[in-house]
Amino acid sequence: MTGKDYMKAVADAIRGAKKFIFITGWQVDSDVELDQRGVAGHPGRLTELLADAMARGVHVRVMLYDAINMAVDTHEEITRTRLDSLPTGKGSMKVMLQNANTGRAVVKWGSKDSNAYFSHHQKTVIVDGSVAFVGGIDLAYGRWDTNTFDVVIDPKIHVLNDAYNGQVSRGRRMNAEEVKLTNWVGHRPGFMWPPKREVLNESCQPRQPWQDIALRIKGPAAFDVFVNFVLRWNSFAGTGTNFMDGALTKSWFDDLGGTQSLVDPLQKGGGTTTVQVCRSASSEQLRDELNIWRRGSYVTDDWKQPNQKRRETLVKTREAWAGEHQTSIRDAMINSIRAAQGYIYIENQFFVSDCGVDDKMTQSPAKNQIVHELSEAVRRAINANRPFHIWIVLPEHPEGLLEDEATASQAWWALQGTRRGQHALIRNITMYLIFKKFKDAGDSVPVRTAWGYDALAKELGMENKWRDYVTVLNLRNFGHTKDFMLTEMVYIHSKLMIVDDAVAIIGSANVNDRSLNGNGDTELAAVVVDDSGAAMTDVGQGIRIVTRKFARDLRMKIWKKHFGMSVDQATTGIKKQGLPAGIDLERPLEKASIKALRDLAVANRKIYNQVFLHTPRDSFGTLAEGREHYKRKGELDLTWTPPLDPDYMSGGKHNIAKASAELANIKGFFVEMPLQWGSKEAKTPPPPLGASTMIARNEVPAEPEVPETTGITEQV
Repeated sequence: MTGKDYMKAVADAIRGAKKFIFITGWQVDSDVELDQRGVAGHPGRLTELLADAMARGVHVRVMLYDAINMAVDTHEEITRTRLDSLPTGKGSMKVMLQNANTGRAVVKWGSKDSNAYFSHHQKTVIVDGSVAFVGGIDLAYGRWDTNTFDVVIDPKIHVLNDAYNGQVSRGRRMNAEEVKLTNWVGHRPGFMWPPKREVLNESCQPRQPWQDIALRIKGPAAFDVFVNFVLRWNSFAGTGTNFMDGALTKSWFDDLGGTQSLVDPLQKGGGTTTVQVCRSASSEQLRDELNIWRRGSYVTDDWKQPNQKRRETLVKTREAWAGEHQTSIRDAMINSIRAAQGYIYIENQFFVSDCGVDDKMTQSPAKNQIVHELSEAVRRAINANRPFHIWIVLPEHPEGLLEDEATASQAWWALQGTRRGQHALIRNITMYLIFKKFKDAGDSVPVRTAWGYDALAKELGMENKWRDYVTVLNLRNFGHTKDFMLTEMVYIHSKLMIVDDAVAIIGSANVNDRSLNGNGDTELAAVVVDDSGAAMTDVGQGIRIVTRKFARDLRMKIWKKHFGMSVDQATTGIKKQGLPAGIDLERPLEKASIKALRDLAVANRKIYNQVFLHTPRDSFGTLAEGREHYKRKGELDLTWTPPLDPDYMSGGKHNIAKASAELANIKGFFVEMPLQWGSKEAKTPPPPLGASTMIARNEVPAEPEVPETTGITEQV
């Protein structure tokens, strides 16, 4: 349920590996601590775990996205260098860097059709072919987090680069003890050097808490994740920039005894869940994989009892499929939305979907139809006089500085898709409610422009009626150091959809074109339907639907976490709470539950905006307006925490006691998303270099020469 839980599970799987470990990542940081944080020697670092595994004879293969560094840096070159430097013992290590395989031409930088704008975005770990991890969590800085979502940095737990916040600038130089942490011991690397040898200043800067979801799979579906790895590796091996990389051959795999540990995918697993592994992949990638399928080998599901006729049939099917992009994640999302009877819960890092033009008459950059499908689900419920609700939880804005084009552009389009665009979800719902009202009365529906229905709704007293059907939320926390009151958004990085507490989709795909349309980012997700605990359930307002244990338990655990019910350590921020009044976890569709959650989120946002000056709010006409409070001597300075509202200042300093007393009234982490934030921008925030699919830039850690005293200068 947390980054801490996930990374501990991965660490335990690596420690138990006997034959092989396969890792894919958009970003993998070699020194990320998977567990045992604060323990002397930091034995839970990824490098330590992999070196120990190779000493036992385990073979490690890692696939990393080969980033276009002028667009975004994912540290892949440094990570490869460090992983390749590890002692291999009786095992082996190979790291492959892969450019995205979209079928687009690599053309002039700035062209909207350039392959440079897309990435391999899958995040998987496969151990011995019997267990696989799938989801949104990279083995990277900042992702390790707990139910507490603490914003206060503990340098023993959040070491160097792991004290992470993409919304601010690093505030202090490394100290002598931190420099020692970068030393190599024998042939094993220390922690990575931070950029410019600067880190966040724990006395006055917050870390960015991280909300994400990932899944551990055991049984037949783990084989599909394994096959995805082999298909990607072998389709790139020996070609283009990977011409020096060798394939994962059957003879190599047989020699290490890999086949012996593989799951037989044609045998039913011992669990109660059905798991379908879905991908986003281009037709170019599918065509490149065809030769691997034609050769058969250990990637076919009949590897244990070969069936040539079956293989030939499947190859012909794949040859036919290869003419189209693989969009099975998008298809699973749309099919689940269309099947929804009661409610949909979404957590996603992005929400960029076709919503017509924005309120500046600029056409939406997205073509995917997720907003349309969600709108249609509500329309069907309205016409059937049936209760229905959608909860959407997003970050306040995508990771990065609001002054950057990529961050501002994607934040803008999330606001347009939810509320302000021509065919935004909320605007569509308002329009459908008006249609239904006039139809029921036997009257003709007045013809209006899309924006005209907002005015008509106000005339009819229906301007807030959409709230019965959709709630848009963020998460936020606070805390304090000796002298400063801190706050930061909880960064929603999840790629999660739960429908009717019956189906859960967990993976790496965002709600945007680059993740969903096939010819963009390479993605992987799992659709989970649990046969256990399936029951006709009263979910509120008289609606009875079939819910299932896995999805139902997952949604309730997430809500308990976000309500603050699962806080599990001492903190200066949100304390452990009981279930908020009015909320029925098992009947989310009850009117009282919907209203109580919304009222709680509204009240929480109001308190944050009362104490802090810079937190996003509807009254900010521009997206970066709150950043003005970071200015010192007229210049933007993101290395500190700005003043609080004057009522919570004393003698020019934060009045910690008074601010803490007010913030103690906040219940849980949910806050209302400010849907009018930035509505007075003079024009649509442009995407960087004209590329609407770009993601925010990251800093790259500086890796200096290895000191002579380590004795391994020759290896770097």
